[in-house]
Amino acid sequence: SSLLLAMAASLGYMTTGLVRGFSSPGVPSMKEISPHLVPDGNAESWISSVPPSGAFVGSLVAGPLMQLLGRRRTLMISSPLWVLGWILIATSQSYEMIICARILTGFCVGLVTPSAAVYVSECSFAEIRGILGSLPALFMAGGILVSYLLGAWLPWNQLAWASAVFPALLIFVMLPLPESPAWLLSRGRLAEADKSLKWLHHQPRSPNESIPIELQQTIVYTISDKAPPEKEKKTSGFSREELLRRPVIIPFVLSFMLLIFQQVSGIDSIIFYTVSIFKSAGSQVDEYLATILVGLIQLIANFLSLFVVDRAGRKPLLIASGALMCISLAALGTHFHLQRLGKGEGLGLLPLISLMAFMVGFSIGYCSIPFLLMGELIPEKQRSFLSSIAGSLNLGVMFIVIKTYHDLKTHIGEDGTFWLYSIVCLGSCIFVHFLVPETKGKSLLEIEELFELKHSKNNKNTETVTSNARAVPENSVKNGSENVSNSEVKPVDNKENHLPTVSDSVSSTNTNVQNEH
Repeated sequence: SSLLLAMAASLGYMTTGLVRGFSSPGVPSMKEISPHLVPDGNAESWISSVPPSGAFVGSLVAGPLMQLLGRRRTLMISSPLWVLGWILIATSQSYEMIICARILTGFCVGLVTPSAAVYVSECSFAEIRGILGSLPALFMAGGILVSYLLGAWLPWNQLAWASAVFPALLIFVMLPLPESPAWLLSRGRLAEADKSLKWLHHQPRSPNESIPIELQQTIVYTISDKAPPEKEKKTSGFSREELLRRPVIIPFVLSFMLLIFQQVSGIDSIIFYTVSIFKSAGSQVDEYLATILVGLIQLIANFLSLFVVDRAGRKPLLIASGALMCISLAALGTHFHLQRLGKGEGLGLLPLISLMAFMVGFSIGYCSIPFLLMGELIPEKQRSFLSSIAGSLNLGVMFIVIKTYHDLKTHIGEDGTFWLYSIVCLGSCIFVHFLVPETKGKSLLEIEELFELKHSKNNKNTETVTSNARAVPENSVKNGSENVSNSEVKPVDNKENHLPTVSDSVSSTNTNVQNEH
């Protein structure tokens, strides 16, 4: 059941892949068939790069929608809007109309990106969350490949009509699926949450077996007829104090930085301009065939990554991903450098080999794991809001990377551009090695507790030092006054005067989890 749910939700990511892959074959086709739609290079860069600007707004809207309507309905809302966007692209008669239509399709990408990631994470067991969380990336790679394949034979307007079919299917495959049990429980809809859990886990062998362990171990997720305490109802998790707490802000910053590295690796510059890159590189292979091969390699690598993400762990795969991307981009930059010096003879296959290696590296790590970790690291109460913020910032960075690709080529050359991306990939390896925690095999609650316990430990150490400092007797000898007696100043015994910490409050409300730790 969880697999079917993940595959259905991932259909939205497949349409996202169609949006990302459209410009690579579509824009050259426009320049040949409808040159008035692409009058100059600036227009070409805007048509290619503008969807992320719409996606930026869509991700900001996705947060409130996920909180108010749920994860499933947010995904369903994107379906008719996406169809409308593709129809507008197919019937465009002016440059302005194409830009508006591309913004609309990008807006739907912004709705789907955080909602599908959170939906799949909240409906999966910890043991298989890595596999299911990687399915959206696999479907996105499939969408890119479909766009490359269709674009090699169809003109740009027919490609848009064909692309409209996939989002039309999304609303129908989502209809029979349940809402996220975590969201239902957070809204107090206990009966619906129980039905959702039973749908996801079929026939339990014991009354509690249908409930994932992370849902059993917290009051918020306990299936009972009792209303939550009044104090709990008032704790929304969105106050300034809650959002700025270290156990909340640190997972958010880690998630956001991984998404930044994902984009600044140059992945979307390559996906959006694959055909143009092969043309500039003077590849021995036809640029459209080479583009299809790159898309095929990305799809195969994404499929193979499903079987290692829960075995190898998130950190090793991210480090391997960054290292392989670093090497392949450095090789591609070297090809352009030698070509500029007139020494590129005999290296006609190097661009194809470099980009294929790059896609393998990207697919095994940075394609899916940043989104997977976003759903794992951010605490449940703030997950909808902060996931949408992180997703929108990620899409904003995507827009900047795609839009500046032509400017970078102009100022530092194609060799300097790809070398710059290579350096960023190297930096990502260092970041992951020192700062990103491993979440393989951990429940969402265990991951949340990891940051809470680190925070409480830091607080305890700080308060202990402060208490000991206050316990030092102060002797006053001014004007012959009497010394303070030892009986008036007692040293603080940390064992007797246990300092309240976050873990204490967790323990009082969650005995099972505290006993495990």
